[in-house]
Amino acid sequence: MPPWPWVILGRVPRLVPGDAEAEHAADFSIPVALPPRVTVVITDPSTHPDPNYPDKYPYIVAVDTVGLLFHFNADPFYGVCFADRPYESNIIVASQFHTNGVQQGHATTATAERIPGRDGCDPIIFDIESIGFVSVNSGEDYLIAELMVDKGSECARLVHFSMGNHKWCEENVVNPLSAHDRDWVPAGVVSHKEKLWWFDLSWGILSCDPFVDDLVLLFHSLPEDRILGMARPDIHDHRCITESLYVLRYVEIIIPEGSVHDQGEAATVYMWTRISAPDGGDETIGWDIEYEMSFAEIWNDDSYRRTELPQKVPVLAVVCPSNPRLVYFALEQEQRLFSVDVPLHRVVDFIDEAYELVTPGPAPPSCRYVLPWFLPLSVAQALGMDPFEEGDETDGDDELQAAEIDGDDELQAAEIDDVLQAAEIDGDDDDLQAGEIDDDELLKSDVTEPEDDAGEGAS
Repeated sequence: MPPWPWVILGRVPRLVPGDAEAEHAADFSIPVALPPRVTVVITDPSTHPDPNYPDKYPYIVAVDTVGLLFHFNADPFYGVCFADRPYESNIIVASQFHTNGVQQGHATTATAERIPGRDGCDPIIFDIESIGFVSVNSGEDYLIAELMVDKGSECARLVHFSMGNHKWCEENVVNPLSAHDRDWVPAGVVSHKEKLWWFDLSWGILSCDPFVDDLVLLFHSLPEDRILGMARPDIHDHRCITESLYVLRYVEIIIPEGSVHDQGEAATVYMWTRISAPDGGDETIGWDIEYEMSFAEIWNDDSYRRTELPQKVPVLAVVCPSNPRLVYFALEQEQRLFSVDVPLHRVVDFIDEAYELVTPGPAPPSCRYVLPWFLPLSVAQALGMDPFEEGDETDGDDELQAAEIDGDDELQAAEIDDVLQAAEIDGDDDDLQAGEIDDDELLKSDVTEPEDDAGEGAS
């Protein structure tokens, strides 16, 4: 079976007014483009809390099999607010993907589900990088949760909303970091094993199963020699925590001290794989180095030379969710995205055109502004990329028509597992092949152009 199709999703959608003559404007539309292109969601002003003064820069805080989780603010403030306590909080889930008219070139649409506002002592979001989104039972139920950790406090607070209860609840949970004299700085959340994993990229991860009655918060330290004294402002450019092929991964671009920031030949990309406890519990007993590769070796490979890109240390963008060997990097000044099979130090995906990305100001496509997303099943099928279809297998990172799509069915987590498990190779990830690319066929520059490009180019 072919790998389940996925996209690099831009986390800031583009605000585009819909057709004024249309009876019902779509809440969201999604022009899908295969990596290394970026898929940018389009929002209509009617989706915003105040359509007359729409949020210019909403933010996708998380994705899951049931849809996309958005944070909207009220003009003149933005949903992209990385400071504590945004002015106003509006949470919306984009789901119910419709596929009618895909063959005729019609745009993808998704429906907005407005989540009720919070009350009590925490009526607004504390930090948008501390909000997780996870589903269970093949999407039959989902939960939105924000974790708040105060330095020195014996308890952390978990404020959560579930589709089943349809209300916000707040619970206290024992804080495993109470003895540590340092702040917890949220940098994102990963859904893994039907649990939520909040991370501070400077020192570790906090995990919890939010569906159980007795909540337990566990701390998982980063590899010991990668712990920082405090988070750096550009930490997202060189570090990320993500799930790939069912395993939690930590990836970092390490630039030795004293090297020129963007031209250090000694810069190296590392991937660590989390080792869980042998009893099947959620405790982390260590991290294994999956691989390491210097950028000098990547730059000296014929595949990189053919891109004609400069020899500059890039920004870390995303890891392919079904192939941990395949890492996507970005050169901000050149506005180019490319992927590398890191153990083979070979460029796999590259298109010589500027990536599309919406941000409030200049910013690269780091994990703060892009994230991987498996396409809903109905969307993949409408695009002719049915992962269950028998016949000639195609690389999930190969030519996806950047056509626009809609879908009625929701992406089912169990179905994704079936497809990925069919493709999974037993043993270490060293056995996982990234396409066995020939020297003469390294650059996939022939990805079909979108039939109807809704974007305006790079932003």
